[in-house]
Amino acid sequence: MNTKELLKSKNIKPTIQRIKIYEYLKTHKTHPDAETIYADLIKELPTLSLSTVYNTLKEFANNGLILEVFAEHKTYFDGYNQPHNHYICDICGKVYDINIEFNFLKKKKISGHLIKKFCGIFRGICSECQKKREQK
Repeated sequence: MNTKELLKSKNIKPTIQRIKIYEYLKTHKTHPDAETIYADLIKELPTLSLSTVYNTLKEFANNGLILEVFAEHKTYFDGYNQPHNHYICDICGKVYDINIEFNFLKKKKISGHLIKKFCGIFRGICSECQKKREQK
């Protein structure tokens, strides 16, 4: 299914701005924030506004097309919308996808609560920043 059809299937009008924002997220695995997406797309779409980017991202997230990753007063966006975990480097601020199996989630209930999905955020120092520290 192409982007236009996908947006229509979610009852989202497939404007050129929405199509470009969605395709940007699908091709950029860097977990950009809204300002980064805007800065990159304004070159191609000179009439694009930052509020359009924010509104579109919120609509995509509300419809399950993308994931929002919240970290310390900032929201990042992930075009891979399946439940998974993220790692955020405390030094460079990059956001990475990480795959970790949590055996306790196979129970589907924790303390009587039904678990439908789990998306965790891990923090620390990424391998690139560790290497830079070791070189100093």
